[in-house]
Amino acid sequence: MVRKSERLLNLIVMLLETKQPVSAELIHRTIPGYGQDQWDSFKRMFERDKEELREMGIPLELSATDLWDAEQGYRIPKDRYYLPELNLAPDELAALWLAASLLRMSEPGPARSALMKLSDTPPPEEQRSLSLVSADMGLAAPNLSVTLDALSERKQLTFRYRSRSGTRNRTVDPYGLTHRRGRWYLIARDEAVAQIRSFRLDRVEGSVRMTHPSRPGPEFEIPEDFSLQGYLERPPFAQGEQEVTEARVVFDSSTSWWVERSSPWLHLEPHEQGAVATVEITDDSGFVSWLLGYGRGAEVLEPQRLRDLARQRLEAVCDQP
Repeated sequence: MVRKSERLLNLIVMLLETKQPVSAELIHRTIPGYGQDQWDSFKRMFERDKEELREMGIPLELSATDLWDAEQGYRIPKDRYYLPELNLAPDELAALWLAASLLRMSEPGPARSALMKLSDTPPPEEQRSLSLVSADMGLAAPNLSVTLDALSERKQLTFRYRSRSGTRNRTVDPYGLTHRRGRWYLIARDEAVAQIRSFRLDRVEGSVRMTHPSRPGPEFEIPEDFSLQGYLERPPFAQGEQEVTEARVVFDSSTSWWVERSSPWLHLEPHEQGAVATVEITDDSGFVSWLLGYGRGAEVLEPQRLRDLARQRLEAVCDQP
């Protein structure tokens, strides 16, 4: 199976090197990955690819393939595709070298080669290498490439995942990917529980694979109200891959204003005592600790087990000498 990234690259190369516009029919026959038997299937895929190229800023032109305008074709004009001479100032080049030095990559060669092409007189070695200060983005992490492909193409993923509750197969719709504290986290909708969870890629056993590698087109839509940043702002007790519990909490009027300001991820609704919220949690202990920080201004309404846990914590504090 030809990956989308490879198909787009082949399309770009073809349309850049052609001397005259290329018809859709020729693209259909020539580019690997466009070999669908049905013309309608090809057209849908090709339309999506054209839109994506335009979103990336690649100038895709449609013009006649001959003098009689009998057929339309596509090309990418080189004068609009390639960047002009940058003519970077010495301080601008130094800033680029500094950025490349701060980022630890598994293969720094290509980055160094690109920077060398920008100037005939590269900065001194001490400016090109800062071994004591650098950031590891984990770009060589296993399964990162296929996960990125699935995100860009909205393809479902399947993998075997190890968590505190055991190891089992997961089938997910990937919504986002983020790098935090040296690890990659996949934010995805777990099909088994129909809820958004976070998964650490280093806890995947074996390979991540696309569930339906030969199925054309996107397999899901990311909800319009989903925000990766909004999800990441949620506290640890409301994230993770553990079983989710809904807790209903009430805040009095003297506390609710501060809760709304300090916890933007929490949706508050008016209540006779102040405000009420429903919180999805994955860690009972962490949630109760957070809630007790508001003192008398917060109370768990349900479920009963969280009310009992909060009471036990308070009784333990009261029993201390």
